[in-house]
Amino acid sequence: MDVNLNTLNLHEPEFKRIKAILDKVQKELRADIVLLVSQSGQPIAIMESKKKFDYTSLASLAAANLAATDSLANLVGEGEFSVLVHQGRNRSLFISDLLHKFSLVLVFNASTTLGLVRYKAKKAIILLEEVIQDVLRRTDKDKPSAINQDISEEELEKLLEL
Repeated sequence: MDVNLNTLNLHEPEFKRIKAILDKVQKELRADIVLLVSQSGQPIAIMESKKKFDYTSLASLAAANLAATDSLANLVGEGEFSVLVHQGRNRSLFISDLLHKFSLVLVFNASTTLGLVRYKAKKAIILLEEVIQDVLRRTDKDKPSAINQDISEEELEKLLEL
């Protein structure tokens, strides 16, 4: 699927759906931060706890990390590594690919198990993909149809006289 973020126009109901999905994941996992990030590293939607993070840098670095990991996957004969996990002593980072154009980024603490994070993230990704698919379907419907290129010069002159 080819997604151009310049033409991906989220309307308020769609953005609210995305925020609700991220909010639910954040609450269920007690995550410090949950981000939906574009492939270029731009944060699209953010849910954060009381702890403040530099989410702009986090989004950018997570997107770059996912891109670098795709290159590593190719080097070892894999098509992709769609999930990245960085485990720390107190906090961990989970990054998952979404439609090859977005990523879901979670920062969670040591009290949350990785298995639970994977399970909840997978459910969230399915829901987020549905929202993005809906946006793309709506965007395709809203596109103006192409002008017929087989118009003669006479027909064009008549149209312009009106």
